[in-house]
Amino acid sequence: MSLPKDLVPGCLILLLCAALYFVTTTFDSDPLGAAQGMPATHMPRLVLGVISALAVLMILQGLRSGEKGTIHVPPWPMWATVGLLGLAAIAAPFLGVPIAFFIVCAVLPLLWGARDVRIIAAFALAVPAAIYVVFQILLGLRLPLGPLTFLS
Repeated sequence: MSLPKDLVPGCLILLLCAALYFVTTTFDSDPLGAAQGMPATHMPRLVLGVISALAVLMILQGLRSGEKGTIHVPPWPMWATVGLLGLAAIAAPFLGVPIAFFIVCAVLPLLWGARDVRIIAAFALAVPAAIYVVFQILLGLRLPLGPLTFLS
């Protein structure tokens, strides 16, 4: 079967975002005056909105190009990436977000074939540091820090 390029993955992403948005409706909401930083429901919805907008853009670009895509099995690194991100999501409350992101940022490039250790190390250190600064310090969100709780 031949469908416009990126139609199927884009629609799957939109369905996943809709399901996850529904999950955010089950979160306890803080009264706006009592919330420190951003209320618990706003950040996930903001991220899901950005992901949805990018998925729509991807679909539109695929439709505009006129290319036909075929459905095929993704390569093994994609499934390993899914597993790595799933494990990171499970481990983040225990290891802390910075350590979980460090592990992901160190393993993911290796998984996809990058071999320059200096660049991988810089990436693995910079991304968790940036996440900590943006979310913990600037936005005032309380991230699980695990063994790094002395940073808060």
